Amino acid sequence: CAPKILVFITRDVIGQGDDTLGSRLMGNFLATLPELGDALWRIILVNGAVRLATDSNPASEHLKKLEAAGVSILVCGTCLEFFKLMDSKVVGEVTNMLDVVTSQHVADKIITL
Repeated sequence: CAPKILVFITRDVIGQGDDTLGSRLMGNFLATLPELGDALWRIILVNGAVRLATDSNPASEHLKKLEAAGVSILVCGTCLEFFKLMDSKVVGEVTNMLDVVTSQHVADKIITL
């Protein structure tokens, strides 16, 4: 059985300094995740990272490809509501904190951004 890798993302950009660069880095990160192969099990988006799953964010295309390849994408419902983005979500399943905690418990490895 392949290990279960969970990617836990809390922002829509990587790093600090310039958000345009950070957005590009996040897109590159998501585009590179398929290199993990079958071990990539689930991606969880919380707080500002939920913007990645919306129709206005180009990163949503990378997430759609990952989802189509069998990776589970969970998007924080409380966060979508807070940012008023529920109607803009185009990829992933709306989730709650119980699913987040359970997923972290079950995962063999967690990558956090």
